[in-house]
Amino acid sequence: MATYYGDTVAKYDAGGSGDNYISDGYIKSVEKIWMSAITIGTTALTTADTVVIARIPPNKKITSVEAFYPALTTENGLTGSTLAIGVIGDVDKFINNVEITVPTALSKYADNTTYACMNNADGMAYVTTGSTTTAIILSIGRKASETTSCTIRTIVRYT
Repeated sequence: MATYYGDTVAKYDAGGSGDNYISDGYIKSVEKIWMSAITIGTTALTTADTVVIARIPPNKKITSVEAFYPALTTENGLTGSTLAIGVIGDVDKFINNVEITVPTALSKYADNTTYACMNNADGMAYVTTGSTTTAIILSIGRKASETTSCTIRTIVRYT
């Protein structure tokens, strides 16, 4: 049976101390977390709306994006929509249009929320650029939410 190594492990095993051989943000990094929530109340989110859920500083690597949304979608009016998280110009960079449907028992948490995580390989280790912060945005697709209340919570992790 063969043993394989990830690229950073191979560099480390070859004598690298980490900092000189492995790019900043991939080893010996402190992960930062930006948590946010949007409550859909009497004003519905439409397919034309975007919600800014985080502002990430320049030259930071996005390591994970997660969304927690209501599982009782037939009651909160999100059924039939999709959820995407990305950046301006690429709205599904991290979470690519996850179908919001009534979940099975295996796909929801005890507090009745459903979970979606980064599912677009192009978004892994995305590096923010420029001299200002990068807005991370959430949007829904296909149909507008209804006016009943629900909360969507998000977590963006970066180094």
